[in-house]
Amino acid sequence: MKRLLYENKIELFSCIPLSSCKVYKKYLLEKAGLDEDSSVIIMLLPYRSKHTPKNLSVYASVRDYHKFTDGLRTQVKEFFKKEHPFAKVELFADHSPIDEVHAACIGGLGFIGDNGLLINEKYSSFVFLCEIITDLSPAKLGLEYNLSTEVKRCYGCGACHRACPSNCMDENDPRPKSECLSAITQKKGILTPDEIKMMLKYGSIWGCDVCQNVCPYTKNAEYTPIDFFDKEVITTLTSELINGMSDEEFLSRPFSWRGREVILRNTKIYEDSLKK
Repeated sequence: MKRLLYENKIELFSCIPLSSCKVYKKYLLEKAGLDEDSSVIIMLLPYRSKHTPKNLSVYASVRDYHKFTDGLRTQVKEFFKKEHPFAKVELFADHSPIDEVHAACIGGLGFIGDNGLLINEKYSSFVFLCEIITDLSPAKLGLEYNLSTEVKRCYGCGACHRACPSNCMDENDPRPKSECLSAITQKKGILTPDEIKMMLKYGSIWGCDVCQNVCPYTKNAEYTPIDFFDKEVITTLTSELINGMSDEEFLSRPFSWRGREVILRNTKIYEDSLKK
């Protein structure tokens, strides 16, 4: 199992019992024929590359990580078919039966930041999460359980609170609050003048990385070792770029789930502001 993960440049993973995880979607486990006696291999996929995006979030600048996990799922199925033909196994990413951040924490892969993201000491919060769940024991996988009952949280330096564009992180802060900038850029319909003002102030056409960028752990964070996230990176979103994408190419991007209309609305707002 380790060899397969290392071949895919997945160096940060931990095996934990499913019974210690927070299960939110039991039906996904039942569909895969898995029960609470199963094992979970929780994995971190660092995605931040040296190609720094200028007007969109880092996660949206790279290709959709679901494309990567789809390929990994195929490899995992083939591995089990060959090595453990009677075992049950499934790989989940995003649409998961468990709380992935909690699982990564009890697996010793990081801690929870005030922004709710998992923070890893090596890659900061620029990591995607996915997991393999199987009815095999760790011993049969060549692994062992690495379990901590403690869910660690950051030490609370307050940098992310102070830098948040909309001040939406701290309920006790008396400053005016608004919707998260990332959510604003993904809204359908017409944006309000205040929403447009915030979007332009921070130069964001899609998403917001402010709280991640100011985190002390980001200062010395390493870049992804996974080639998938280091190729075909978009550093600047433009109307011309979006309009020139084929449907297949557009659908390979994280921002495609909202359709072209929303992203083109945002690029037009941004480009119109540059003409003034």
